Amino acid sequence: MGVLFASMCGAIVFAKISRSQSYAQVVFSDPMVIRYGSGLQSEQDAGSDDESTEEEAGKRYPCPILEFRVINRMSGTPGGEILDASVNIVASIDANQACPSVRKAAARRRRGKKGKKGGPRRQAASSAIRRRSSANVTKVPEDKPIDSSESLRHLYDAALSTAQSGGQPHQAFEEDPTGHIVAKRIFAKLEMESPDHPFFKRVWILRHTLDENSPLLRAHARHMVQRNAGFWPKELNNPDGVRAAVLFDQILVSMSGTSNADANSVYAQKIYHFSDVNVGYRFVNLLYRDPTDGSLQIDPRLLNDVSEQAGGGGESLVRERAQSVFDLIVL
Repeated sequence: MGVLFASMCGAIVFAKISRSQSYAQVVFSDPMVIRYGSGLQSEQDAGSDDESTEEEAGKRYPCPILEFRVINRMSGTPGGEILDASVNIVASIDANQACPSVRKAAARRRRGKKGKKGGPRRQAASSAIRRRSSANVTKVPEDKPIDSSESLRHLYDAALSTAQSGGQPHQAFEEDPTGHIVAKRIFAKLEMESPDHPFFKRVWILRHTLDENSPLLRAHARHMVQRNAGFWPKELNNPDGVRAAVLFDQILVSMSGTSNADANSVYAQKIYHFSDVNVGYRFVNLLYRDPTDGSLQIDPRLLNDVSEQAGGGGESLVRERAQSVFDLIVL
């Protein structure tokens, strides 16, 4: 009995140590920010050589960008880097309030899973191949030989992936399509600007563009962007308009990678709510040079600090006082 008890205690201690070592030593920012309008145009104007007039630039607002950041707590430790880091970000949306295109994507995915291999999805892929082949035939250089079998294979793989996702850049799922007690939920994957990081050492900023393909946009905002040739409409280019155009309940972030210190797989998770979004703000810089040796360091105390974006337009961060005592009651 003594040997069995000692073995059991050793197994429990080993499991707890292994579990603690599997957590990535990273910290996510508590707020998320949305930059829009002048907060994005200032960056584009700085890196652009286009000599367009101010009047023309004012009519073409870029789509807002939702962003958050994560820092590596082991940035100052040799071997503290995370190799081949990747993030998987999914938005949880109420099916009754989701954009119709997101609901259709979820319905198409359910119907697609019921079909056999080689069914409608294959036919959609074949039709996409013909469209892409005819659209790209004039873009191939004349002096470069074409391997027809290889080109068709790549076209088929790309078209099949598009057909499986319902022709949308995101995939949506319903949590319980037959339930009546809990409202149906849709989980839509968000396309990020840089979802992979080969050598995560200090700071990682993750961005999602709120364009016509984003599942976070409401139906009216999506239609306005489509009518405006992919640019953000002037009517929504204010903090209230941007917040009213975005809808989600939670954003689930899952990060995984390999520790450079011991080659173990590490992971981390973070859940954001709609109340964590600050419209019209940007993150402050937390990188600085060490005065002693000139090395690049991070100040983790500034992880959650934000400032108003360039050109102004930040919403008020002071919440309105409750109108009555009943507003303070949480059922």
